[in-house]
Amino acid sequence: MNIFRKIRNISFILLILILGIGSLYSQEDVPVFPISGSMSGTPINKFTFIRKIRPGEVKTPTDLETGDWTRMDKDSLSFSFTDDQFLIKFKIQAPPKEGTISWYLVLNNPGMENLTVFKRVSGPQGWAWSELSRDMRMSYIQPAFLIETPPNKQEEFLIHASTRRSLVLNFQAWAPKEFAAHIQMENLFLGIFFGAIGIMLVYNGFLAFVVKDSSYFFYVLYLLFYGLWQMAVTGVGAQYLIPAPATSWNDYLTGFAFLSVAFSLLFTRSFLHMERETGWKNYAFLILSAFAILGFIASLFSSIYGPMIWAVSWYPFLAAVLVIYSAAIRLRRGYRPARYFLLAWSVLILFVLITALRNLSIIQDTELTHWSAQFGSLVEMTLLSFALADRIKTLEKDSLQARLENYESQLKLTEIEQELKIARELQESILPDRLPEVKNLKLSVRGEFASSVGGDFYDFQYLESGKLGIFLSDVSGHGVPAAIISSMVKLAFSIESRKNEDPAEVLRSINRSLSGKYGKHFITAAYLIIDPANGKVTYSNAGHPPIVAIDKESGETKEIFLPGWIMGMDPNLKNSVVEFQMKPGDRLIVYTDGITEARSKSGEIFGFQRFYKLLSDHMQSPGEKLGEDLFATVRSFTGNRKHFEDDLTFLVLDYLPIPDESGIKEITSSFSKS
Repeated sequence: MNIFRKIRNISFILLILILGIGSLYSQEDVPVFPISGSMSGTPINKFTFIRKIRPGEVKTPTDLETGDWTRMDKDSLSFSFTDDQFLIKFKIQAPPKEGTISWYLVLNNPGMENLTVFKRVSGPQGWAWSELSRDMRMSYIQPAFLIETPPNKQEEFLIHASTRRSLVLNFQAWAPKEFAAHIQMENLFLGIFFGAIGIMLVYNGFLAFVVKDSSYFFYVLYLLFYGLWQMAVTGVGAQYLIPAPATSWNDYLTGFAFLSVAFSLLFTRSFLHMERETGWKNYAFLILSAFAILGFIASLFSSIYGPMIWAVSWYPFLAAVLVIYSAAIRLRRGYRPARYFLLAWSVLILFVLITALRNLSIIQDTELTHWSAQFGSLVEMTLLSFALADRIKTLEKDSLQARLENYESQLKLTEIEQELKIARELQESILPDRLPEVKNLKLSVRGEFASSVGGDFYDFQYLESGKLGIFLSDVSGHGVPAAIISSMVKLAFSIESRKNEDPAEVLRSINRSLSGKYGKHFITAAYLIIDPANGKVTYSNAGHPPIVAIDKESGETKEIFLPGWIMGMDPNLKNSVVEFQMKPGDRLIVYTDGITEARSKSGEIFGFQRFYKLLSDHMQSPGEKLGEDLFATVRSFTGNRKHFEDDLTFLVLDYLPIPDESGIKEITSSFSKS
């Protein structure tokens, strides 16, 4: 008997151990979710078990009941972006006295591409899974299934879910009345959200064509693609705009997102005037925009959808860091519109982070956290409207300031033009308006200033001996300062040339009288005296280019070079005199270096070789025609510029003895004063 008791006790202990060990490996029973007739988005997740289906594992719902199941412990569970599929099962229990209960099973995730709900039912062959259909009588962006449960009845459900977007499981139970009110409120919010985007599109599109500002064009494009992006995210596009499965809109979601980011960066760059910034910041906007455009192109290939959805999830945050940093920099440097701009993007990023934390199940899924990105967008668009309005005021202020400055500049320019006009009239008054026609001599002059006034000056002096003095000077530089000095040269020449018939002494006297009055300028000059009766020439030079003598009989062209100091360097000018004889038909050329030093657009100078060749080729041309051809050639060489870089003066003296006595008379000069 004792042995029997010992065996019985040992057997009982072993049975307890076996049952205990077995219970450790047995599957935990699914908790039962109690339904009622007044549910208002009651979370179901904590009453469910979940099982992962690996890619390629395809079985019937009955076969899939077996395997490793895990209890859900959060009302919202996110698996981010995954190729895996999931099974969720749970049981519900109806109360005994309320009659048949109608209720909605809702997944709070409009981007779910595949969601199939099965209910366990009994049939002739035993238990089986029957697929439920969505309630198509109610237009709603979220997957919703209407279920009828008899009183005091326990039912079991199995859900098959998968998507290429972020897989967020957030199942809720709703009573029909509460669910209808919820849909109305949600549709009202979405209507306000997308209506605001539409209004901003129309308003800013109108402003873009009125003000012709690139900021508005980029902002309109940003709003357009951001609105399409949100239609894909919220499911509004698939439900109301272009009815289609969620898969179709998900295909374009990444493309819309990348374009939205690209145009937001370009809008920011234009709005903040980042082209005024030095360094890397301006180029960073262009580079990130280019990568966003490349992301849009890559999103058109469905084979790389997975990497693109990952990229578009993080790329906006990278762009946002650059946007906020740049706005802070511009605000710190005094650009007032950046204050609303910085606040707008900061608010949007904050609310988008709340949505991301909700998707990652770090914070609870509520109405605020679920729609935080859209709510943040409304606040952002409102603040950006203030920013754009502030920018218009800033632009108007800058425009007014620019107009005032332009008006002041125009007044100053008018004053300068008037002063230049007076200066030109004064300078024209010091130049001979007529060339002397002297027996046996033929004179012609052509000149052009580099600006309104210049530093080239020429003059003639009748001497008591019957000779004619010909003077040509060139003040360094051009413009008003050179013109003032040339007027002083005119006065000095008029006085000194009457006192002496020695050209070298005349140049020395001019230099002494102007000593200390040149400033930073200097003068080159040539002075020759010719006896029209016999063609004898006396010539002196003060640093001026050599005169050119052309022999009519031989056709020879030669330089008459005479060394001499430049006037203005030393009060005691060192120069000399040379005498030579002109034969009938000979020609002398006196000119300034603006001709030989004229430059082409490539920097090549006209030079003496081209100059002498032109003189030789046009030996038979009259002086006036030679001057016209020379100036046309030089202008063509310099690229047909409106003005030469330096003043040009070209004087031709032909010795043409004639038998009759014609005396001295005046003729109109061919000098160009334009």
